Amino acid sequence: MSINYAILGILSYKSMTGYDIKRIIQDSAFMHWSGNNNQIYKALTDLFNKGLVTHVVKHQESSPTKKIYTITSEGLAYLKEWVLSPADLSEIKKPFLVQLAWSKQLNTNELDKLVDGYENQVKMQLLMAQNNKQDTNFLAGSTALQATIWHFIDDNIRRTYENELGWIEDLRRAIADIPNENNVTLDVNMKMTIEEEKDEEIMKYTIMSNNEITYVHYNNSATKLSTERNILDIITAVAENNTQFVLLDSETLSKDFLEFKKGLVANMLQKFTLYHIKSAIIIKDINSLKSEFKDAIAESGRHDVLRLFTNIADAEKWFLS
Repeated sequence: MSINYAILGILSYKSMTGYDIKRIIQDSAFMHWSGNNNQIYKALTDLFNKGLVTHVVKHQESSPTKKIYTITSEGLAYLKEWVLSPADLSEIKKPFLVQLAWSKQLNTNELDKLVDGYENQVKMQLLMAQNNKQDTNFLAGSTALQATIWHFIDDNIRRTYENELGWIEDLRRAIADIPNENNVTLDVNMKMTIEEEKDEEIMKYTIMSNNEITYVHYNNSATKLSTERNILDIITAVAENNTQFVLLDSETLSKDFLEFKKGLVANMLQKFTLYHIKSAIIIKDINSLKSEFKDAIAESGRHDVLRLFTNIADAEKWFLS
């Protein structure tokens, strides 16, 4: 299926720039193209050459020149012809199922780790579907029928991930009591050590509610954000508590996290941006932070991802905004 149809479909609602089209495709959960500039503008050139779209150039004094695209009557006919054609069969592409199929060498702990990892991925995808901030301004003025159809498209995506989580639960129950020949008998002390290490990896948090918002608050200095796994655990906690807000006390941040070159903060910003999570860090002395770290936070703040505050009240106001 060509990206041309996605572009024509978007333009059938509203005229817009290539950049606007790119944002819509990138934020969509069902338009699978990457939406990079080369792909978008190459497709727009192709559509223009075929007479399926037109464009006008809009000059602006204080901003770059815009090229605004509009679908033509030929483009609408071309799009309708494709919409009425038989839909392609859905393909099942789940790398996890391939991994699971060849898991006969794994012991119980390793198998649990494999399933846990996939479950966390699905939970994060569900979170993104629930909190999707896709720009739907181009739908303004659409009919009640079209608005309902778009609602059910979002509902279909959400149900897909919820069904997958239900399937994972069924899988766990089915294999829970089946003997695993790969299990190795561990010394009791070794088992205790493994459980202690496992507990130490999990950051402890509380759920806070204030008027219109609920957020996950990490304020236990005994467990610190120090690994990529911790970042994934935070995202999972956000998903499980049906929110998109995270508050982190500075005491819960490890030295590695505060060291920008370690890459942990960049990793967190990337994932929080992907899953539309707003996070705040409470730190009394902001000037004590290294400039690289503060610059990264300032940049992310412009995109409503992560900001620094000296008190919880201001952080909550930002969440509410």
